[in-house]
Amino acid sequence: MKERATDPLAGWSARRRASRRALAHPIATIRALVCEHASPRNLAAAAAVGTLVGALPLTGYHTVLVLLLAGRLRLNRLLALATNQIGIPPFVPFACIEVGHLVRHGRFLTEVSIHTIWDQAGERLIEWAIGSLTLGPLLAAVVGGVVWALAAFAARRGGAGVDDTVSGDRSGELRAGCRPGAGKVEEKATAAPVGQP
Repeated sequence: MKERATDPLAGWSARRRASRRALAHPIATIRALVCEHASPRNLAAAAAVGTLVGALPLTGYHTVLVLLLAGRLRLNRLLALATNQIGIPPFVPFACIEVGHLVRHGRFLTEVSIHTIWDQAGERLIEWAIGSLTLGPLLAAVVGGVVWALAAFAARRGGAGVDDTVSGDRSGELRAGCRPGAGKVEEKATAAPVGQP
């Protein structure tokens, strides 16, 4: 029977070793980030989470929130972070403000001036929040759907030519390669001929 480690810093030393390994083998680390949770469903969910958070009016906190959510939900952090960048101004915030203004006032914001942007910044922030709750899920569904379709297509084509091995990897953690769904065994049902058990 194994004894439990009583060292409170045991987890910390494992993280330090992982950090050193990441610095010593940056290519393997990048491949691990790209390949983590790389099934079409997980990639689509990561893209949807990144897009949804990117539409929210939380400027300055998007990156932290996306990394926390993707890590907690066990999604691909790199893809979630990449799709989060869809929310970079001016397009998505402007569209969210327009939708929020439409929801609040029943018409689009037609006057764009210093007065409507800076003097009424609080109003625009509320409209951005309302618009992001309306437009964000729609954008997330579209981006997630496109990513799912592309990932499923790549999975059918055999992983789009991604190499299955990582040179210099001694840890054994990256041996599965980067194909979507790598390492998962699919069961194929075989039908028995009629009249035979």
